[in-house]
Amino acid sequence: MRSRIPAALFVVALLLSPLMTAAQPAAVPSTTVAFKKGASSAAVQGKLQGPDADARDYVVRAGAGQKMTVEMQTKSTSAYFNVLAPGSEEALYRGEVAGEPRWSGALPASGDYRVRVFLNRAAARQGKSAAYTLKIAVVN
Repeated sequence: MRSRIPAALFVVALLLSPLMTAAQPAAVPSTTVAFKKGASSAAVQGKLQGPDADARDYVVRAGAGQKMTVEMQTKSTSAYFNVLAPGSEEALYRGEVAGEPRWSGALPASGDYRVRVFLNRAAARQGKSAAYTLKIAVVN
């Protein structure tokens, strides 16, 4: 006698698959920041527009023990940045919590650091925008 339970589970999984796909977070677009030869800093400009383009990562390769400084200039009171270590979603610096448009710190590991510029959730949902300039420096 064949069991109908596996077939029923297959049907349930098939029905739930669109919901599981929709729940996946959208990837944050990223831009690699390369310093000009002999330079230890770079500036980038951008604009966020909620709700669809409410975050952007700027990727900077740096080594353990180096010091990174990030400064964001914007007229928006809804735009912030976080600094994320290589391979981590846990922020070394959380701008929305700290409330400061500048961070500086020694880097714990070598790899690609992400500076994530974002609109706070309320501003993104309301479709607000924010233009910004981000200055990133890495020194030994």
